[in-house]
Amino acid sequence: MHKIVFLLLTITVAFALDACKGEVKIFQFPAALMPHIDGKTDDWKIVGEQYTYRNDKLHGAECGHPKGINAKDLDVSVKVGWVKGLDRLYFLYEAYDDYWDFALYSNERPYQNDIFEISLDADLSGGPFISNPQIKDPVEGHFRFGGTHAQNYHIFTPPIHHQWCMVWGANPWIAEFPWAHSAYDYKFKHGENGKLVLEFWITPFDYASSDGPSRSIISKLVENQLIGLSWAILDFDRGQKKAPGGNCTLSSNPQSVKDGSALCAARLMPLEERFLPGIEAKFSFQLVDPARRMVYFKDESIGEVTKWTWHFGDGETSNERNPVHIYAKPSIKTNVLLEVEGPKGKSRYSRHWEVNIP
Repeated sequence: MHKIVFLLLTITVAFALDACKGEVKIFQFPAALMPHIDGKTDDWKIVGEQYTYRNDKLHGAECGHPKGINAKDLDVSVKVGWVKGLDRLYFLYEAYDDYWDFALYSNERPYQNDIFEISLDADLSGGPFISNPQIKDPVEGHFRFGGTHAQNYHIFTPPIHHQWCMVWGANPWIAEFPWAHSAYDYKFKHGENGKLVLEFWITPFDYASSDGPSRSIISKLVENQLIGLSWAILDFDRGQKKAPGGNCTLSSNPQSVKDGSALCAARLMPLEERFLPGIEAKFSFQLVDPARRMVYFKDESIGEVTKWTWHFGDGETSNERNPVHIYAKPSIKTNVLLEVEGPKGKSRYSRHWEVNIP
C-alpha cells in the first residue's frame, strides 16, 4: 500500500515538473523581515536572483510570441515568498509594458484588462478545478466545484473600475482581507507605457467553499513541501495592435489556468543560512500516552549541536536528542528546559506551563 501511494505521488510531481522549466523556488522570509504590503520593493531586496522569474521562464509560443517575448513589448519579473507559520504566499510582480490597457469596459469582455493570473493547487490534488464534466448542471457545477480544491486569481494590472482581483470560481471572498491583501505602484495612464509594481499575498485552500470561510480548509504550508503553482500574463493592447493569441504562461501547458495537473512544482524553501543563528535551542513535545503520563520531546534546534541536556521540571534529566519521558505525578505547571552546545556556542530554551501532565 505504501509503495502504491509513493508511486502516485511520484507520478504527480513528475508530471508537474514536466510542465515547467525547472522547479519553482519559493523564498522563505524570516518572520522579522516579512514583506509589508505597500507597493514598494524594498522588502524584496533580500530575495536573490535564483528566486526571480522573468520573460525567459514564460512560454511565449502559446501567447503569439514563438521566438520569445520581446522585452520592449512586455518585460516581467515575478518573485514568490512565504513565512514559516503563516499559510500565505507573497508575490512581487514587476512589469514594463509598452501599452497598458486597463480603462476600457464592456459587458461582452468586462475582464479585458491587462492581467496577472495565478493558478494554485497547494495540496497537489490535481485535475480540473473550474468545471467538472461529471456535473451536468452548470449552476450546480459552479457552486459545488468552481475553485474549491484549487484556485485561480485574475489580478487586474491595474484595477480602475472594479475589484483588484476576479476569482475564477464561486468563492470571491478568498480575494478579500483577511484572506488576501494587495498594493500597487504606477504612474502611467491607459494606453501609455511604463512600469507597474504589484505586491500582494493570498491564502491557499485545500477546500474553498462557496459558502464562505467557515466551511473551508486552509492549506498548511510546510518547509520543503511541493505545491502546484503557475501564472499567466494577459497583455491586451486594444487600440494599438492585436492582442496576443492567448496566455503567456509559466507552465508549458495552457490548461494550467484551470487544471491542477498542468501546474508547475513549486518548493517552499527553507531559510537561507545567512538568516540562521549559529546555534539556537528549540523543541516541541507530544503527550503520547496520557494514562502513563508519557511525553515525547523532539529537538528542533538550529545549527550544529553536539550535546543536549533536558530538564523535565520534575528533577529528572536526559542527554538524548529526542527523549521520551514518563512523569510520576500529574502537573499543570511543568517547566521544561533544553540546553544545547555546539562548535558555535551554547543556547537555552524553556517552555513554561505548557507540558500538562494529566
